[in-house]
Amino acid sequence: MKASTKKVGTTSVRCLSLGLALAAAFPVMAQSADQETAEPVRRLPRIDVSAEAPRPSYAREATIAGKEPLAPREIANSVSVISSQRIEDQGLQTVADALNQVTGVTVISNDTTQSQYLSRGYSLGVAYDGIPARGSLNGLQQFDLSMYEQVEVLRGPSGLFMGSNELGGVVNLVRKRALRNFAMSGSVSAGSWDNYRTDIDITGPLNEAGTLRARAVLSATDRHYFYDTTATRKWLAYGTLDWDITPSTTASLAVAVQDDDTTASYSGLPAWKTGELLDVSRRSNPLPDWNHQTWRTNDVVAELEHRLDNGWSFKGKLNRREQHQFFKEAFFWTGVDPVAQSLDYRRRVGDFDYTRDAVDIYASGPVPLFGRTHQALVGFNYERYRNEYERWGWQRPYDMEEGVPFGRPDLVSELNVDQYDQGGIEETTQRGLYGQMRLSLTDPLTVVLGGRLSWYNNKSRNVAPSQRTEWSQGARESSQFTPYAAVLFDLTNELTLYGSYSNIFVPQAQLRADGSVLDPREGRQIELGLKGEFLDGQLQASTAVYDLRDVNRSQSDGNGYALNAGEVSSKGWEFEIVGRPAPGYEVQLGYAYSRVKYLKDKNNEGLPFQTWEPKHSARLWGLRSFSEGALDGLTLGVGVNIASSSSAGSSDASAMRRQGGYAITNAMASYRLNRQVTVQFNANNLFDRTYYTRLGGTNSYNTYGAPRNFMLTLRAQY
Repeated sequence: MKASTKKVGTTSVRCLSLGLALAAAFPVMAQSADQETAEPVRRLPRIDVSAEAPRPSYAREATIAGKEPLAPREIANSVSVISSQRIEDQGLQTVADALNQVTGVTVISNDTTQSQYLSRGYSLGVAYDGIPARGSLNGLQQFDLSMYEQVEVLRGPSGLFMGSNELGGVVNLVRKRALRNFAMSGSVSAGSWDNYRTDIDITGPLNEAGTLRARAVLSATDRHYFYDTTATRKWLAYGTLDWDITPSTTASLAVAVQDDDTTASYSGLPAWKTGELLDVSRRSNPLPDWNHQTWRTNDVVAELEHRLDNGWSFKGKLNRREQHQFFKEAFFWTGVDPVAQSLDYRRRVGDFDYTRDAVDIYASGPVPLFGRTHQALVGFNYERYRNEYERWGWQRPYDMEEGVPFGRPDLVSELNVDQYDQGGIEETTQRGLYGQMRLSLTDPLTVVLGGRLSWYNNKSRNVAPSQRTEWSQGARESSQFTPYAAVLFDLTNELTLYGSYSNIFVPQAQLRADGSVLDPREGRQIELGLKGEFLDGQLQASTAVYDLRDVNRSQSDGNGYALNAGEVSSKGWEFEIVGRPAPGYEVQLGYAYSRVKYLKDKNNEGLPFQTWEPKHSARLWGLRSFSEGALDGLTLGVGVNIASSSSAGSSDASAMRRQGGYAITNAMASYRLNRQVTVQFNANNLFDRTYYTRLGGTNSYNTYGAPRNFMLTLRAQY
């Protein structure tokens, strides 16, 4: 098949223009909405209302630990929520932006378009409105935050509802829903390095009874970056429709599309061949300007909920996500030779189609037993993830451009491929039955018990233009049991002490000497903590210690086979305070300490498991809103992201790439011009600290963080 050369830039520009036009039309649209709902004959006298809608608190409930909304104090695990108000206050645009503000989470940039996410030494998994999506977060582009109401993060193994997934925890992305009252908002932003963005969000009832409701979100981005050459044009469109079929039955349908076209996607800098970091400008991007990457993501969700009079509800969710990625690139294949001041480039091109189909069906409700009321949840979920690809440049001998002087990517000739030479399909399916019981044994004592039975299968094959092959069996597990247990004890009306055991599994395909397949790896975690809820729930606090063991890791037996003999330990503690400590104030403060090392390993016993994630990290953010006096309408915010030292490379001191600890200060100021319009100014890396968001190999992924930058936003709400 001929290599793709898909372009989407023109569409993005049109979308940007449409967004600006819609933003400009807000007053007319709002006035029209008022006229449609007004009495056609008799007009009431005008009443001026000066009261402002209360500012939403950062303290939020979360669905991540039990499918239904729970206060963090009711969850026996470490949970953080980035609310839509926090997203607006800091001008956060991407999932990476949001997760970079979460306690205990490290964002590792892969390239301009996508990242990796770590917590407690391991990658994070993802769920979309509670629907598990194995392998769909790290290395894949996510929808922008415009379509999400909040971002929830549970740290530590979460196999009860996720099945097989990552050990570090799970991110739950909660989409926006249609509202019963008309509302409209939009913004236009301009920032450093020609960073322009616009968005609009409209919601409300479609009939007089309000039983049919809709919401539409549109955003567009046209931007460059602090590093040379790279440019992105991206747009997102999201729509949802909610229908109360009966007073007890609601159906929902949502559709989202996002298109991203990026030139010369940045994947960090190489290092010297000897291992040391280059001392070059943060603007340096020695990738050719013909490098090109596009993403197209389509998502459809259908939901049905039925509520019974006895408090039980039944929910079914269907989700299909199709994602296409195309890239043509030359990338660094070696470090820079310190004598010749040159390096080698490798060229390749690929077309990838990722498709995920998922189902989640569950029922939840009260169970009266022994004179007390308990809560039960039972469910089933299924997902199939399929990766189909065609590519060129993956087979040896690789297509190389050797001895290119550093800083002269213009000397790397453009790759033109008429036909791909490889093709393949990989398919992973997973299904599971799960259940959870929240037993209210006494007024202060709650015991949570849960379990899951999982079935997992992975297979792959070559297809045209490769020589077609039969399916090759990968990792497979049947009837794998995942337990969960927790105890919560209310010490006072404000404080809850808890302890929990959680588990998750990762299938392995290696063989023992007797021909049997290795047992799956397991993440086993014990967590103890204290949570508080103060000021009628407006202020939340938590602290926790944890011991996570990654057991049954594959180890060579020395004869070409494997053993379940490896083990890694991840220990640490965290605390977080979030919410409104006093009227006009909002805070979200968190600290995390993590130490991850090999306990049992033939070659690495006692050494750090990985060095990307800092041992110490803190996320501090607070703001003050004024609602009276001369400063009425003014909001001021400031925050600091802190990370201790990190490193990459071999243990040889001369080859190790290191950076010391750093603190990045961010600030914002906004002013409400009137009841509808606000102007906001954000400053990031206020003191222009030079640091790396990632330290990689000698050939790439040594990625600078952004220098000091600014964003000005005009926002309107009706």
